[in-house]
Amino acid sequence: MTPSSPSSSYRTLASFSRIQLLYFLQQRGTMTVGDLAEATGLHHNTAREHLQRLIGDGFVTCHPENKDSKGRPRMLYSAAAGPNHVDGSIRAAKAEAADRHGDQVRRMLRVEAVIHSPLQRQLDALDDHLDESGFDARLEIDGADGNRVHLHECPYSEMVKAHPEVCRVHFGLLKTLLERTEGPLSADALHPLVELNTCTLDLHRSDADPGVETGAAPTAPEQLKPAIIYHGVSGL
Repeated sequence: MTPSSPSSSYRTLASFSRIQLLYFLQQRGTMTVGDLAEATGLHHNTAREHLQRLIGDGFVTCHPENKDSKGRPRMLYSAAAGPNHVDGSIRAAKAEAADRHGDQVRRMLRVEAVIHSPLQRQLDALDDHLDESGFDARLEIDGADGNRVHLHECPYSEMVKAHPEVCRVHFGLLKTLLERTEGPLSADALHPLVELNTCTLDLHRSDADPGVETGAAPTAPEQLKPAIIYHGVSGL
């Protein structure tokens, strides 16, 4: 499979039925389409169609059940966990594309940034995911309240009012994204709608920072301030 179009994440996650499927997969682990149909109340065929959309965008993986008996094996569905997981290469390819795009943008803008550090790769992947999902985001590193991302203009705010589990699904996706890109940042907590149409994501920055690769310039202290995430152009 090839990564889907840049705006597809928003369209995929804008469906509450697909959010429901992701929610149960995140909470319960591997499930069959029958399990998911029963949990969500969807028809088997409808659930299967939504699952195919989630698989195509790299949010869900699928593999046949191992069985010794004859007959067609059941298909088992899971929330995508990483690049080494079955079909996880879709999300891995998106992370690699975000890394390349971030480098290109920084070079065009002549931004002095740590281009090839684990931290920068995480920021690029986070930026692309939030952009594809329809959020405007502002990054705050080492601010008065620590490390966090302010998520503005939540495109799912109306859905959240009736279904708060939407936020738990998005937090799970962000947590997995940062774990998959293997850097110093991890997702601690998501605070939904702390202000009008604004959420905050608390980040933990490990002391054992993998840091920059050999030959990269260290970060200047005065650069650690609020910045707009735009393909990693954050002054880091």
